[in-house]
Amino acid sequence: MSQSHKDILKLEGVSKFYRTRGNRYRRGGGTVVALSRVNLSLRPGEIFGLVGESGSGKTTAGRLVVRLEEPDEGRITLDGVDITHLKGGGLRDYRRKVQMVFQDPYQSLNPQMTIADAVAEPLITNKVGDPADRLERVLGVLDTAGLSPAEDFIYRFPHQLSGGQRQRVAIARAIVLEPSLLVADEPTSMLDASYSAQIFEILQGVRDQMGATIIFITHSMAAARYLCDRIAVIYHGHLVEQGPAEAVINSPSHPYTKALIDATPKFGRCEGVPTYGTYLPAPRPAGEQAGCPFFQRCALAERLLCSATYPEWRQVAGEQVCLCHFAAEGGQSPPPPEECRLGG
Repeated sequence: MSQSHKDILKLEGVSKFYRTRGNRYRRGGGTVVALSRVNLSLRPGEIFGLVGESGSGKTTAGRLVVRLEEPDEGRITLDGVDITHLKGGGLRDYRRKVQMVFQDPYQSLNPQMTIADAVAEPLITNKVGDPADRLERVLGVLDTAGLSPAEDFIYRFPHQLSGGQRQRVAIARAIVLEPSLLVADEPTSMLDASYSAQIFEILQGVRDQMGATIIFITHSMAAARYLCDRIAVIYHGHLVEQGPAEAVINSPSHPYTKALIDATPKFGRCEGVPTYGTYLPAPRPAGEQAGCPFFQRCALAERLLCSATYPEWRQVAGEQVCLCHFAAEGGQSPPPPEECRLGG
């Protein structure tokens, strides 16, 4: 996979492992692979989707990017500068450029702080402006985040807001330093559909008005199609497919991508639309784990090849690439009828 020198963020061979303790007799402990040899590149000003089920490693990738954790292998660069092991002042400067919107707005806001204080806290920590300048900035980002008129919200506390309003405050807090990169970790998973659409519009506005690059972490293919320019599909810490969002979703190549689309609710009269059927309801017995990461659940796997050999990245069409032994150019499945495609 070629990478442009203009990429704003790169993950190169990034892996992350967690050690488990086991039981009280120190038995059963082991190593959990959260990310395995991940390579990603983001272009300035794009919204890049990282899509996968719960436990796939997508949130871990986001936490590594904002340096809440460090990778065990590989390196991460921002604008060509290696930030993998930054400390002290260098890390503080980096965190001014890279911010995160967390999944749960209930936990990301201090219940004892007013909205004005919560949003202004990054400005105070980084010694940006005087009190008057900070208040002006706070009012501006609250308005950008859809809390208008902002003056009606600044003296409230989080418990006085709805869940959707709290998430808007969390977004305002993340963008008050005008970061060049924003990581949004499932920002709508706790919201209803109408609020979710509004949050999507806010994120698009952040990209368009501030020029920020956004990593959008989600389990929803429909949300990724609605919001993202490009997406990467992740399964148990392994990237398995990447490319333009429309291409990957309308013409998926990897069996796991197809399984995610099968699991996504469709709108309209879709009784006659066939499913891909690539996901085994019961996994195959675990082997040496040296082959394809999706082998145990893949209904299309060739046992001898897929169980023993790790696949290589193959180009499917244009920028769309797939980690599968059987991916080939022109081998995508035809898209479903327009009225039966994923809803936004």
